[in-house]
Amino acid sequence: MRQLVLLAALASLLLVGCSSGNLSNLDGTNWTFFGYDIGGGVVDVIPSTEPTIAFEGDTVSGSDGCNDFTGSYEISSGNMIEIGPLASTLKACEADVMAQADVILNIVSNAFLYEKTSDGQLIMRTQEARFAGYNEFQPPS
Repeated sequence: MRQLVLLAALASLLLVGCSSGNLSNLDGTNWTFFGYDIGGGVVDVIPSTEPTIAFEGDTVSGSDGCNDFTGSYEISSGNMIEIGPLASTLKACEADVMAQADVILNIVSNAFLYEKTSDGQLIMRTQEARFAGYNEFQPPS
């Protein structure tokens, strides 16, 4: 299976906050994508797709709605996150699904800040103030 390695261009920002070393409050969590904003308002997920993201140990994996991806991640200084590089499958999907997948993977690859909200959402932000939102889910056992 062909793999595409995407290099993450991540910024280093100083944030005030407590760090718990390499321990992550994302470890062992699973999320389903609900939407993104790249400057024109929140865009909902295409109904026929099921983008996901999961964190296990120091590995992040998921689906952008078309292709699967995997890579490493690290949490530092409060809620700063560094993801990548990511490897992704290269399946072809319908044009609108591919466009959504490109946006999702770009945001994940370039995320530098994350927030877990009290209502069970994960928001990942890039320096350009773009974000992807996920709802927490528990996979079936």
